[in-house]
This record gives sequence, C-alpha cells and structure tokens, in this order.
Amino acid sequence: MSLIATLISLAAAAALPTAPADGIRDDARVFGDLTRTELVKEMTTLQSETGVRLFIDTNTYLDSGTTTTDRCRALLNEWGKDVPAVVICLDRSSSAPPTVQISGSLWTQYGTLEIMKAQRNAVGKMEASPVTGEHVAAGARSLITDITKYAKTLRARDRVLNRRDTLLAGAFGAALLLGGGLLWLLVRFLGRHETQQAVQHTFPDVEVGQRFGAPCGGGVIVEIAFRKQ
Repeated sequence: MSLIATLISLAAAAALPTAPADGIRDDARVFGDLTRTELVKEMTTLQSETGVRLFIDTNTYLDSGTTTTDRCRALLNEWGKDVPAVVICLDRSSSAPPTVQISGSLWTQYGTLEIMKAQRNAVGKMEASPVTGEHVAAGARSLITDITKYAKTLRARDRVLNRRDTLLAGAFGAALLLGGGLLWLLVRFLGRHETQQAVQHTFPDVEVGQRFGAPCGGGVIVEIAFRKQ
C-alpha cells in the first residue's frame, strides 16, 4: 500500500506544472496584460521585502476527483519547496471562490491568528460569481498588504528586542565594572589593615638621668667630678 501511495504521489507531482518565472500561470486567461504586469511588479516587491513568493494558478478545469484545495496544496508543496510561499488557485469550471494556501513556516513566523486573518481577507476579496481577473488581483493585493505589514511589525519588534538586549548588556557590564571596582577597594583596605596590625612598635634604648619627684624638689641628680690639677 505504501508503494502504491508513493507511486500516486510521484505521478501527481510529475503532472504538476513547473513554477512560473513571474509567479503567474494563467491558463484560464483571466488577467489582462496591464493587470498582470502590475501584479508581477507587486509580487516581486513582496519577495524582495519579505522573502515570500506569491504564485497564482488559474485553470479552466481540473481532473476528475481533484479539488481546488488539493491542487493548491500540491502546488504549494512543489513551488514552495525552497522558499516560504503563498499560492492562489482558481478553477473557472467551479463556482467556488479561489483557494489560498500558505506555507507552514509563515504560520510559525507571523502567528496563526495573523495568517488566518490574511487568508480570510484574501478569500473575501475573491468571493464573486463569476470570479474575474480583477477579483483575483484584489485577493493577491490583500495578501501582499497583510504579509508586508506583518513583516514590518516583526522587524520592528526584533529591533526593540535587540535594543533592549543591548541596554541590558550595557547595564550588566557597568554593574560588573562597579562591583569589581568596589571589590578591589575592599581588598586594598583589608590588606592595609592587616599590614598595620602586623607592624610592631618598639621603644629605643635611652639612658636618662635620675629624676626626683615633687617632694624632692623635682630636681635631677647631677654628678660633678673635678679633675685634680
């Protein structure tokens, strides 16, 4: 069974078209030249600013048993293997609105709530009957706007975190320097104190004349010897 499933998946992958160079595969011919040119320019800007590739695939019909969701998911896996990607699929033979599939890395990077909101906004722009190229372009531009906004918010948050980390590192370094300086002064003080305690003071040997106290006049005995002539 696993071999059969592998063969089926390989056959499905082989049936998928290669990724279009400009990001748009318009088999259903829903885009005019001007709309396509403008969309390609906006999709290129999205990739340069956020690293996200946006692909659009339109068909006049799908193989029996294949839904737009199935095809969109398969194209996302095939075209978005190397980069975070978003794929919009339109089946002109179906009355359902186009399907939007978004790479799992973007769900992790920007958050589930944000990506769900971007996906819902895009699909809401394309809910029409029949769906025209202008509707698909509106959905694509909605995705471009939301993803660009999320990327800018994420970069701003990263800058704030980096600045905070730098300030914390600077404060920690200053505290270390101050603590080291205080510790050095304390060691110097204790060293000087121990040195002073170790010094021994001694009085010199001094010979003085014998001195009487107050009852004896407080005088000093003086011995005078005369040499005989």
